[in-house]
Amino acid sequence: MLFLKRNFVSLLVILALSLFGVQTYVGEHGLQARSALNARIAGLNKKLQLLLEKRFELERMTKLMAPGAVDRDMLEFQARERLNFVYKNERIYVNGAP
Repeated sequence: MLFLKRNFVSLLVILALSLFGVQTYVGEHGLQARSALNARIAGLNKKLQLLLEKRFELERMTKLMAPGAVDRDMLEFQARERLNFVYKNERIYVNGAP
């Protein structure tokens, strides 16, 4: 009991430092939370990169569709070929399989 009376302040300091040490590691803003946050940041950066690439591709395609950028006849030919579009007064002749 005499030991506790003499070293009460020292024990409180040790207890407080231990509590702060544990909170530094496992607390809401501790080292474990920081590593989880870094992993989330890395995942979001990858997603951002994919979205930026998609955006640039869409912008490139939009520029190609601007007036004067593409020959209208070529655009119509490609659209008809890909969408299998036919006018009412057209006849289609199909050769055998290639």
